[in-house]
Amino acid sequence: MLRIYRLSILFPAFLPFLTLSACAQKLPIDEGRMVIALPGAPVNVDPRVATDAYGEQILQMTHASLVGRDAAGEPLPDLAQRWESPDPLTYVFHLRPGLRFHDGRPLTSADVRYTFSWILDPVNRSPHRGLYRQVAAIETPDPRTVVFRLSEPFAPFLSTMVRGIVPAGSPARGYAPPVGAGPYKIDDLSPDGEAVLSAYDGYYGGPPAIRAVTVKFVPDSNVRFLELKMGSVNFTLNGVDPDLLPAAELAGRLVVEEGRGGNVTYLGFNLRDRALSDGRVRRAIALAIDRETIVRTIWKGHADLVSSILPPGSWALDPDLPAVPFDPARARRLLDDAGYPDPDGEGPLPRLRLTYKTSQNEVRRRVATVIQEQLRQVGISVEIQSLEWGTFFSDIKKGNFQVYSLTWVGIADPDIFHHAFHSRSAPPDGANRGGYSDAEIDRLTEAARREPSREKRREMYRRVQRILARDLPVFPLWAGRNLLVRDRRLMGFPLTPDESYAPVRAMRIVPVPLTPSDGGRR
Repeated sequence: MLRIYRLSILFPAFLPFLTLSACAQKLPIDEGRMVIALPGAPVNVDPRVATDAYGEQILQMTHASLVGRDAAGEPLPDLAQRWESPDPLTYVFHLRPGLRFHDGRPLTSADVRYTFSWILDPVNRSPHRGLYRQVAAIETPDPRTVVFRLSEPFAPFLSTMVRGIVPAGSPARGYAPPVGAGPYKIDDLSPDGEAVLSAYDGYYGGPPAIRAVTVKFVPDSNVRFLELKMGSVNFTLNGVDPDLLPAAELAGRLVVEEGRGGNVTYLGFNLRDRALSDGRVRRAIALAIDRETIVRTIWKGHADLVSSILPPGSWALDPDLPAVPFDPARARRLLDDAGYPDPDGEGPLPRLRLTYKTSQNEVRRRVATVIQEQLRQVGISVEIQSLEWGTFFSDIKKGNFQVYSLTWVGIADPDIFHHAFHSRSAPPDGANRGGYSDAEIDRLTEAARREPSREKRREMYRRVQRILARDLPVFPLWAGRNLLVRDRRLMGFPLTPDESYAPVRAMRIVPVPLTPSDGGRR
């Protein structure tokens, strides 16, 4: 807290300097460029293998899919102008006429077939392969028609079609991404700096009004905020610490918007670990965490407590899930029962030692510090390891952790439960990183995939959520609200619960009088 306090004192002294600096040279927005700040650099920007939020957010601007999603997560046409499903095992997609990739090559059904065949090839070890296990064949009767044949009914199939299409023959090269067909093309990409994008005039929906976009990777929250104040950054979504939002609202240039969030932060456990394999230990950890205090003090109320990894508002969310209360006394009793008694009463020796991995995001580190202290109160010693994003995410995917914290971004279908908790969904075939296994979860998530009735699927997923609430392979913490800080001249960006960057294509820069009294929440 001391660091933030000092920073707030220094802001008045910095403001004249920032103002003079901003006036001394043209700002990017004055030249028609939007500059987005992301809190970290993407691990990968190939739609066939990218899994981290930062990579996905760039791909939402640069690569087009057969199917898109509306604000409610429902499918809508993208590259496919329309589709039909003549039977539960067949989906026929009809491509728009005249589609082209950024390099001018025509986009045809052969490119769609190649993209998904590449993902399905086990040699390529795509982390998305498990989503397409039901695809038995992909047919291309003509350049504008793609037919997917399934081995069994798969209810969330359309949601899996939100996957960027790449040209046939494209190799996977990580930071040399294959060209896409989205509204922006990637001109340059540096893993340690930024991605430079430019409007694609051949985009089927028409070229974006904002011709130039730079996506800067700025891990330090204070630097992000200072760049916003100076105008060298003019757009950040969930990139300003809640402590600094009041200062952002005071600036005449900046506008703060808040919307319902759908991204759920959770605490993950490695169930292969001797201590954490015991459900009593996992529940004791959950009972020892005072989530309400964290939301109030760190998130400043800009988050909502959750009991499931499904986002608030999901049609499959069980509204009657029991919340895990803050109950340190019960946590201590559970640790006693699990064989981890306090070795010295009120003395310094812990019952148990754990390592907690998190990113270098400032807010995430503060959350980790508070959780560290709360767990210390029940006798659990926690070592925090704050790692660079790529290293951190790599460790999580490898299962190299005891406890970690991440956020599920953009969950559109409750099939996430199969992807994250089915016993056969271990990386790279899924996201069951903690090694959880339960026969009933396997049975229910498999059955829900084959069930066409949404009502029946809802009941199955409610049973899944009750089992997970009992076992706690992960502990859902909160859903953060979406907080957009932008230059007031940037217009046309609707906040969506899944934090999508796809609407960037519809944005525009408008002349607005810059008067300090006009600043504030919109």
